[in-house]
Amino acid sequence: MRFTFVCFLLFTVSQLWAQTYFQQEVNYHIDVTLNDKKHALSAFASFEYTNNSPDTLEFIYFHLWPNAYKTDGTAMAKQLVEDGDLTFFLAPDEIRGYIDSLNFKAAGNTLQWKYDVSNIDICKVYLEKPLQPGEQITITTPFYVKLPKGIFSRLGHIEQSYQITQWYPKPAVYDNNGWHPMPYLSQGEFYSEFGTFNVSITLPKNYVVGATGDLVDGEAELQWLEEKAAQTPTTYSNDMSFPPSNDTLKTLHYQQSNVHDFGWFADKRYHVKKGEVALPHSNRKVTTWIMYTNNEATLWNDAIPYVNDAIYYYSLWNGDYPYNHMTAVDGALSAGGGMEYPNVTVIGPSGTAFNLETVIMHEVGHNWFYGILGSNERDHPWMDEGLNSFNENRYIETKHPDVNILGEKTPSGLKLFGIDEFKHKSQYEFGYWLNARRNIDQPIEYHSANYTPFNYGGIVYFKTAIAFDYMMAYLGEQQLDGIMQHYFNTWKFKHPQPNDLRKIFEEKTSKNLDWFFNDLIGTTKKLDYKIKPGKGHHAVTVSNVGDISGPYSLSGMQGDSATTTIWYEGHTGSKTIDFPGNFDRIRIDAQLDLPESNRKNNTLKLKGPLKRMEPIRLQFLGGLENPDRSTLYYAPIMGWNNYNHFMGGALLHNVTVPRKTFEYALTPMYSFSAEQLVGFGQLSWFLSSNKGRTFQSIEPTINVKRFNYSNDEFSNGVFTKVTPEITFNFKKKNLRSTRQSSLQLRSINIEQRLKSRCLLGPCSEGYSIITATQNFNEINYRFVNNRTLSPFNFKVQVQQGKNFEKASLTVNYYLRIDDVTDAIKLRFFAGKFIRNKTYSLYNWRMDGQRGYYDYTYDGNFLGRYEPLGDKNLLAQQFVENHGAFKVPTANGQSNDWITALNIKVEPPFPLPIGFFYDVGVNPVTIISANTGNQIEETRSNYDGGVYLHLAKGMVNIYFPFLYSKDIRTELDANAISFGETIRFTLNLYRLNPIEAIRNIDF
Repeated sequence: MRFTFVCFLLFTVSQLWAQTYFQQEVNYHIDVTLNDKKHALSAFASFEYTNNSPDTLEFIYFHLWPNAYKTDGTAMAKQLVEDGDLTFFLAPDEIRGYIDSLNFKAAGNTLQWKYDVSNIDICKVYLEKPLQPGEQITITTPFYVKLPKGIFSRLGHIEQSYQITQWYPKPAVYDNNGWHPMPYLSQGEFYSEFGTFNVSITLPKNYVVGATGDLVDGEAELQWLEEKAAQTPTTYSNDMSFPPSNDTLKTLHYQQSNVHDFGWFADKRYHVKKGEVALPHSNRKVTTWIMYTNNEATLWNDAIPYVNDAIYYYSLWNGDYPYNHMTAVDGALSAGGGMEYPNVTVIGPSGTAFNLETVIMHEVGHNWFYGILGSNERDHPWMDEGLNSFNENRYIETKHPDVNILGEKTPSGLKLFGIDEFKHKSQYEFGYWLNARRNIDQPIEYHSANYTPFNYGGIVYFKTAIAFDYMMAYLGEQQLDGIMQHYFNTWKFKHPQPNDLRKIFEEKTSKNLDWFFNDLIGTTKKLDYKIKPGKGHHAVTVSNVGDISGPYSLSGMQGDSATTTIWYEGHTGSKTIDFPGNFDRIRIDAQLDLPESNRKNNTLKLKGPLKRMEPIRLQFLGGLENPDRSTLYYAPIMGWNNYNHFMGGALLHNVTVPRKTFEYALTPMYSFSAEQLVGFGQLSWFLSSNKGRTFQSIEPTINVKRFNYSNDEFSNGVFTKVTPEITFNFKKKNLRSTRQSSLQLRSINIEQRLKSRCLLGPCSEGYSIITATQNFNEINYRFVNNRTLSPFNFKVQVQQGKNFEKASLTVNYYLRIDDVTDAIKLRFFAGKFIRNKTYSLYNWRMDGQRGYYDYTYDGNFLGRYEPLGDKNLLAQQFVENHGAFKVPTANGQSNDWITALNIKVEPPFPLPIGFFYDVGVNPVTIISANTGNQIEETRSNYDGGVYLHLAKGMVNIYFPFLYSKDIRTELDANAISFGETIRFTLNLYRLNPIEAIRNIDF
């Protein structure tokens, strides 16, 4: 018993010791020279590493991040490709970059080191003797960096404009969780040890440099910068050329303590302005600089206040800026709109003054959330980007309370689309809701590399921002400021973890914040409260129909104003609340502070007619979802086909951003020629839950389509098609996966009504009416792999009609040639009748389906029943299905089976010209000349030629020049001219009006 107790005591003490906070220290001395002819850096670095951990270290991991730009096998290269960016993958070696000439030494002795097995931008340096707790070691190395062209990510140059970031060998962080070696990523930032940087930069004398740190013995350089600032013009030219580099070199020495990174930017074209701001708590003065080219000079001319105000407000809310200066530079940036480094930030093209101010403010703000509070951005990106975005939104609401979602103070014509109704914060909300409504969002607390690109913005930035805005509304600004300032003072120049921030929140509020940190931050659970009348004159019932029991507010409304607002603690289920007062409405979250997924159920009307119905508003074209009203969107629409001729009508829909549970789109049109009401429409439901294990979503849909198929002096035929279908989208195990599959059940119901003149025999009133119906059922399984390189997809279809069943497989594969992406498009088709007791209309066709053979009426043909020949252009439209031959031919028609391979090549010509070749095989039945018996044999055919691909492939025009013998014989026998073999496609096969409006592919 005693032995057990002693072991338990020793274990407890060891665990407590293991969790004691410690922080390593790394001090840097770097001498670097810029060669602006070779676009390279030659440098020597000294690292003074102090082991403050309780552990003995036998090696140190170093980051060699310039090597991320060396080959297309690096983590950065793979991530860019995975995200659809092939710029680096296709880049030649001469514009890529690397770091080499490394020779690590300690006390004059060479140290052994090796690259990480998986990542050449990480290495392990082995120490000659173990580094004990409390000991210090100095490691030195020369290094050479070939700078990549600045079009890939953060490091690089555009001609002689330099952005020098993540450029030197850098020890990885060692903390309670061990070593944190991490490859460089464009999506996913950094985690580094604090220390002091002494960096000397040598470069031609006429470069203007913005850098981390204070200039040491830099009076001459400061005087030169101040002279340039005094001479800054008020008007600017469009000249962006580089002046010659000065033959004289200068060396600038920068020093900064309590930072964990060093970035610098150099350009000979920079204009310079200087400013100053007093900090709100200490009144200490901070020097501010902006450095900019002629590119957006008129915008940058007024940018000093943007830097000053950012420093002031971030200091006011979080704690005073601890450094002496801050610089914003105009740079050639490839990784987002801006990028932060201690004391300096680089800003890309902005377009408007508001955008420039927003990006400068956001990047300056990273000096707090990234710089001073050095969290692990790779593992917990919200502690950097999210908290900074919360401050960004607060800054905009404080300084620019009247801007709308697009950053405009006046509607500028946007009132037509209802944009003026949405404040700036709405962009954060819609950014979150776009994926959250479809349950393809991801938690706030998540590893940065595991986010989809859209979720990285929509969750890390936007959802975190509105989550903390919600917390501020709940606690009040004063209490939140006290919490954030305590967090800042406790953890500045350290490495806080999520639980460290949570601990401070709970200590300062004395509240259980599981609903916030566990649910809102840690999961994809949704917040949603609903209000309805309660029992009693002033009673209301608030029901939690979401997954999070967060606090909420109730407001009594008079008109559009909240006269009374009370906050309530969150709860599960329903709660009846006595809310006395004379109000028009009682509303949950009238101030729009809660990050709810559905605000349509937040209002209880107490007065007026139609209490349960929202006002309906007509609005042109489209807009964003407004929870206060139901909007019917409209737009004029026109159409034409050979039977209806000109058609005029309207598009009516309710499709908004984000996606609704129920959406409709109707396009009624009137055919003046046929005197018919025609058009198409769709009703669609979107059912999704993050609790489902098999399906990501279930989408029942009803499609309706009605058009004429004949209209002349003899007949008037119209078809009506109603297609109910349901699609089951299977859940992905990993949302970053490019693989997606679905199962669709589809019923096609067609009625054809033909009114024709009676030419022979008795006929009532001179015409007869014939009505025919057809019904088909389909099962479609689709698999798509949308990987950037060589994507492919396939579809398996089983179709059933009266007296037949058949199955088919369609595979599409895209190959890349040299530096041309997806230049070869391969399609394979195989079809087989399971049972066939019907006529030839339903046969497989080697040349695809033209209008006459489109028995399911899926295609959208300009001349559905036009006969071939006589230069009838409309008859030359077809759909690339079945065998997808481009030449019109009856060869290959089969009532049994068919296979075909279609090849398209689209070289990188300046004109939209491609080449095609098709080969197909099918059985044919012939009569033996010897015996007179039927013989079945297998025949193959082929065709080939050139084609034009127009409007991004929506229109393809095919010119077949090459045919197999059987096809040539057939064309000659039927006197088909070359012009009549030219065919075209309009790729509106299965027009989906809702997807066309939304233009967002699920």
